[in-house]
Amino acid sequence: MPAEPQSSAPATAGRVPDGPPAAAPGEQGSRHGDLVAGGLFIVLGAAFAVRATGYGLGSWNQMGAGMFPFLLGLATAGLGVAVVLTGVKGGESTPGLSRLPWRGMVCVLGAVVFFAFAIRGLGLIPAAAGTVFLSCLASPTISLVKALAATVGITAACYLVFVLALQLQLPLFA
Repeated sequence: MPAEPQSSAPATAGRVPDGPPAAAPGEQGSRHGDLVAGGLFIVLGAAFAVRATGYGLGSWNQMGAGMFPFLLGLATAGLGVAVVLTGVKGGESTPGLSRLPWRGMVCVLGAVVFFAFAIRGLGLIPAAAGTVFLSCLASPTISLVKALAATVGITAACYLVFVLALQLQLPLFA
């Protein structure tokens, strides 16, 4: 009797699983992270929107000082709702979110603090350049050339938008 050809397919091929696939290690944590991050966006966005009403919203034709922060707060809260829904829906999980990205957190927070203290003392150009460069350091994959190119480009864009287009009276240098 001739030998039957050997199949490399496992014995369970063609069998339908008995329920949803088991969660991969770390998958539940990333969905939990979506819920926490979305919740933070909702709370912060709502807080900004509520606080902005104290500055006077005005109307669509005559916008008050609080209109932009109010709309930004609503947009942030809406983004938070979308992130929460993604976490609840159980979409594709992102591996590696169980670790906190300390480098990115420190660089971006440091960039914001640097800008807050440097804008008056150093002027717009050095403050913007330092902020962009520090933010670029948050990525472990960016090269020095790309970081410098981003610094020059975004600093020039800040000058064009804030000084030329909006005509804000900011000192360019100390």
